[in-house]
Amino acid sequence: MGPDTQAALAFSRRVRALIADSLAGGRVGVEAVASRLSMSRHTLYKKLKEEDLTFFDLLNEVRRERALHYLRERERSLAEVAELLGFSELSAFSRAFKRWMGKPPAQFRSQVLPGAELAAGH
Repeated sequence: MGPDTQAALAFSRRVRALIADSLAGGRVGVEAVASRLSMSRHTLYKKLKEEDLTFFDLLNEVRRERALHYLRERERSLAEVAELLGFSELSAFSRAFKRWMGKPPAQFRSQVLPGAELAAGH
């Protein structure tokens, strides 16, 4: 792996970390992440494109990973998980989760995480 590849990977990791840090605060915008990296939105898009990535791809990856983590915490309601992931409504989170995993979050929680049936309805 050459220095350019390592630098590119380091950049996308930084973007992912900033997305993850920003999620709990609400909606994550590309402008805010670009600003924290001291660059324009256009430059952020361009640098991600060099890695064949988009901001939306990274946002979805981080959200999916966090969703799986949060769903394992049985005490969290689905509405709370949606909020922590920056979704405006539970229905938006449910649609996204179904796209990612092929089933709604409540069904995933009850089928994949045995004993989670009680927490799924909260």
